[in-house]
Amino acid sequence: MKKQSAVKIASLATLGMVPMLFWSQDSQAIPAFARKYQTSCYTCHSGFPARNAFGEAFRNNGYRWPGGEDDDHAKQEQTKMGSDGWKKSFPNSPWPGDIPGFAPFAIWVRGNVLSYTENSLDKNNKETKAAVFNWGTTPVGAATIFVGGSMGNNFSAFGSYNLAAATTTTTTTTGVGEPETYTSKSTSTTTLTQSLRGRVVWAFRPGVNLALGNGFSDFNFGSANTTYAGTFPNPGSGAEFSYITGEKSGGLKFIAGAAQNGTAAINQFTDMTYVRAKYKFNGAGLLSGAGGTLGNEYVGIDDHFAVGASYMSLLKNAKLTGTSAWAGETGVWGVDLEGSIGNFMLGAAYSRDVDLGYNNYRIDGTYFIYPWLKGTVTYANMRDGDMPNNDPTVAAGLTAHLRANALLSATYTYHTRDRLTSASDTTQDSFVLGAQFAF
Repeated sequence: MKKQSAVKIASLATLGMVPMLFWSQDSQAIPAFARKYQTSCYTCHSGFPARNAFGEAFRNNGYRWPGGEDDDHAKQEQTKMGSDGWKKSFPNSPWPGDIPGFAPFAIWVRGNVLSYTENSLDKNNKETKAAVFNWGTTPVGAATIFVGGSMGNNFSAFGSYNLAAATTTTTTTTGVGEPETYTSKSTSTTTLTQSLRGRVVWAFRPGVNLALGNGFSDFNFGSANTTYAGTFPNPGSGAEFSYITGEKSGGLKFIAGAAQNGTAAINQFTDMTYVRAKYKFNGAGLLSGAGGTLGNEYVGIDDHFAVGASYMSLLKNAKLTGTSAWAGETGVWGVDLEGSIGNFMLGAAYSRDVDLGYNNYRIDGTYFIYPWLKGTVTYANMRDGDMPNNDPTVAAGLTAHLRANALLSATYTYHTRDRLTSASDTTQDSFVLGAQFAF
């Protein structure tokens, strides 16, 4: 049983008046690009790292300025790798290209200033997990070194090296099978984990791209809203083709890919195959980033409505890395909606597991109080990998962009129902004050 509901409702209502922004896992644009064009992060982001309409078009054009105007807007010249005359003598000479005329690196650092996790009670109001308060225990919880840039008129590269402080909790339980009497003791160990992500994008023409590497598509990050993040497994290393229209307004985006993302026992290129289609009505063009009505001109939010549908096929028992909850699944399908008007954005996503039979869905609402102050209230009902049922949560908070590349955020997460078992309990409500900066 939870604590008194009146206390919960009062806490949630207080923080619900100042909603938060939920960060995507991969921003897909970095300060290295801002240096190339000598422009603000707000050109492509509605507050770093969430992308706005222009940022979406920048990514859809293979990380180049939309409309074929990359050379006109680049303020830092590229270093030529061969003369243009080599094109005429190809293949008897290498095809010429260029590389960034500056160090194409950037760094993104984030961590918790403080965090508080409330205690957890069983149905007899017996404490199963104690409350925990940490003040600056992990002020730098994660850091990412980005590298990115264009190489000639068709190729672009994007990569990241990620370091994160990961906490592993071991729970010892006694009284298994007797929920009213069991007790548990948890010990936590913090370790440093690292990972590499990267890909090369070949733009055949604006809106027609082939990407090789990992960290693709819309499945592991959203645009302004992250409604479908978490409702699908994340693709791993592989190839992805994208076809995008929308030179003037709105447009269609279609992606198809195959990815390897398993263990040594089952690790094939077709571990995951997927397709996704999104159609944007009105608003800025998916390729131009212009042509629509800006609801908030300071951060490039355009008034629009979009609908999407996705399907992902999985090899049975692939035991996908980092997504063990999907083991044994052979297919996941889903639909999503998102739109914005003025300073308000709303998104919703739903997915269904073919074999496991779970329904996952979430709703995100974002509101700009000021161009530098925005927030979201989210309801998510997602399957948790260590539990046999979904974990519905409501989260609310506030994010302040102190500068275009620095922010402070407060988040309160409330679990709407208990899911206690004798072995684990993930229903502790929490409050986190975090900070991020990038340069």
